[in-house]
Amino acid sequence: MAETSGKKKILIINNNMHIGGVQKSLINLLNELCRDPQLSITLLLLFRGGELLSDIPENIEVIEAKSVFRLLGMTRNDTASLRDKLLRGCAAVFTRAFGRDRLLKPFYKGAERPEAADIAISFLHSGDLHTFYGGCNEYLINCIDVGKKVTFLHCDYGSINADSDFNTSLYERMDTIAACSEGCKNAFLRVLPQFSDKVAVVHNCHDYERIKDLANRDAQNLPEDGLNILTVARLGKEKGILRAIRAVGSLGLSADVLRYYIVGAGSEYKAAADMIEDMDLDGRVVLLGEMDNPYGYMKAADILLIPSISEASPMVIQEAAFLGTPVLTTRTISAEETVGKKGFGWVCDNSEKGIIEALQQIAKKPSAITDIKKAFDNYVFDNSEALSDFYKSVIGV
Repeated sequence: MAETSGKKKILIINNNMHIGGVQKSLINLLNELCRDPQLSITLLLLFRGGELLSDIPENIEVIEAKSVFRLLGMTRNDTASLRDKLLRGCAAVFTRAFGRDRLLKPFYKGAERPEAADIAISFLHSGDLHTFYGGCNEYLINCIDVGKKVTFLHCDYGSINADSDFNTSLYERMDTIAACSEGCKNAFLRVLPQFSDKVAVVHNCHDYERIKDLANRDAQNLPEDGLNILTVARLGKEKGILRAIRAVGSLGLSADVLRYYIVGAGSEYKAAADMIEDMDLDGRVVLLGEMDNPYGYMKAADILLIPSISEASPMVIQEAAFLGTPVLTTRTISAEETVGKKGFGWVCDNSEKGIIEALQQIAKKPSAITDIKKAFDNYVFDNSEALSDFYKSVIGV
């Protein structure tokens, strides 16, 4: 980290800069903090790669970790060389058998060690001890000379199998635990109530100007007849995409009445495509694949559907609301807080039946969509609350 006289030095650690909610939240935060002349910020990435790497502000210094920590930041697609493929594969097998704690312990001494910071932040939570994921909390605790140690929570801690003595020992050594919503905070404290005095809520930042620009840049003209429903998510089991497709199919509504668009890719993409074919839903359910810019569809849709089985505090809720699109979400840990109480849309039971019943009610009374859209006009979309959270709980001013 460069010597910067008189400035508060902040080190932020994250796994990579691939497209994802944690990474988007980080980019948005950096874009706000980089304007503060009293801060000197270094970003330490376990793996210096990902589609969002070019979005990091120019005045943020970026460095990369070494050894096994670098492998932890890689996805399978990042392992270009045979050496990296073999090393990452062996590390993942070892982690599944013996745990991440035993994998990382021999590598702490050889890790990249930045200059001393005033505050060090791990932006990624700890996960399942036997999953090859994470490492940011371990890096902060064992490899960084720092005055204050902060870690972020972007998860439903009770649902990701993260509870272990090792992870608890990491959180014990943190000064502040920053949860991205009240729901995330409460989910964490249900598992680890002894840390209640350390946990604060620090909401996500959003780049509203960029969202508006991207929506206008790729504007979509969806059919005006019937309802256009959109989901933007990674197609993984916890996102509930397959049950959403079944729910839409169960309604028995024609494409003139209801269409369902899905933006995203992931492990369940093929299963989703097969289900659409098997249920004869072509034209009613459309897989759009992964998109760098889904905001044109988000603005044009009548409803953003979040059918997740497990969810923390998805950034797409605030993004959709900003673009004037109501949200229908299943009841996850932050759903009432981020959708119901704000009047951004509807919260339904966390089940396939719940999704079906909610869609039926909306289809019968589409005027409810118009009512919610009007309510958005009275809502102020900015990052003032999120930045106040950050400066108060993380920086301490």
